[in-house]
Amino acid sequence: MVVMTWPMLGWPHPLWVQTSAQFHQQFTWAGLIAGTAACWYAVQFHQVDRIWVQPRAPRLGAPVVVRHLTVLVCWWVGAYVVALVPLVVATLASGGVGAPDPLVMVSGVLAMMAAVMLGYALGTVLPALVMVPITAAGFYALLVVGHAAGDSYAVVAPVLFLEPELGQRESPVLVVFRIAVFVAVAVAGAGLAIRCLHRVQAGLANRTGQRWRRAADIAMYAAVPAVLITGSVIQRPAVFAVDEQPLAVCEVHREIRYCVHTDQQARLPALIDSVDPVIARYGTTPDVLTQVWDQSLAFGPIDVDVARTLQIAFLKPNGAIETDIPGALAGIYSCAYANASNDNGDGDGGGTGAEPGRVADVPGDVLRFLAEPDEPPSGVFAGMPVADVQTWIRQHQQQLHTCTLTARDLPQP
Repeated sequence: MVVMTWPMLGWPHPLWVQTSAQFHQQFTWAGLIAGTAACWYAVQFHQVDRIWVQPRAPRLGAPVVVRHLTVLVCWWVGAYVVALVPLVVATLASGGVGAPDPLVMVSGVLAMMAAVMLGYALGTVLPALVMVPITAAGFYALLVVGHAAGDSYAVVAPVLFLEPELGQRESPVLVVFRIAVFVAVAVAGAGLAIRCLHRVQAGLANRTGQRWRRAADIAMYAAVPAVLITGSVIQRPAVFAVDEQPLAVCEVHREIRYCVHTDQQARLPALIDSVDPVIARYGTTPDVLTQVWDQSLAFGPIDVDVARTLQIAFLKPNGAIETDIPGALAGIYSCAYANASNDNGDGDGGGTGAEPGRVADVPGDVLRFLAEPDEPPSGVFAGMPVADVQTWIRQHQQQLHTCTLTARDLPQP
């Protein structure tokens, strides 16, 4: 797990919500291995040919289960927590954005405990080596279902299909439900193992009706987890909760308003520095862009008028800032430009049959002009000075963004 979280240790702006989430996200392989190993451990100790697995054996029952699970939990769950300590320390040292979520962390630790106890119980109920691969397949299937079904089984699957971002947090109802489910599974696993060994101790394991007694024991101990799981699937809690009115810090530059979450205030200058060169290259105030928001401000409701000229910036914990502002300014998402021009070469544009194709290329040429400031203008702008390209953009940006550009609007050679 240290290897899995290693890239996160060097992030300059780690998010506490993501660090907290790693306490259950790293269950992917750790939980599968721990649960399978616990099953193998139980099989090795509880096979019927073992000398200590005899009727009336004083060490069978609760004493042996407690000793075994103490060893397994201390090793597997302890190693799991220790492996996550470097990530927590790195987040603290970097001044992690936001605040840690102790309940989310606890839910991950309990998921590991539940995996260990469930694996041990399976190896105790049916102490045969065939249970080891079956247990491994079961844990793997749980992970696959969790990812494939999205939020449908978020309560049951230890690993969420998505990790929260700044501005989100795991729903308190979901977290409480998950804790309840994992505790119920852990208690049921330990209780079932104790019950099974008590039957061996009482000499009932080899009597007629053994299978029916075992089935009844499984049904009894699985009842509470089954009720919780069924209830969570029928009435699914929200996976994430968001702050609908997050506090923001804003600054205006070149008539563009830049806003970030207050927890990201230190990154506001970097956001401006990443976008401003594109606006400068554009050469005029864009009619499709008046505001740039940090993604964490966009989870709540947004006014329709604001949304029309709003672009979202993704402030990554690794320091990267990602936007699609060049593409928006170039108009590549405005419409299907291949059909944008009705000028087929016999109209006022004075063009040829190739003119509609040239119109379709204009957004890509504008995008290259904005995204590659060190390269000379190309495409329909080939050979033009930068100032002339900016003048053309200023005069035609409305047509560019409303799909009304025609062949006669192209720069003339």
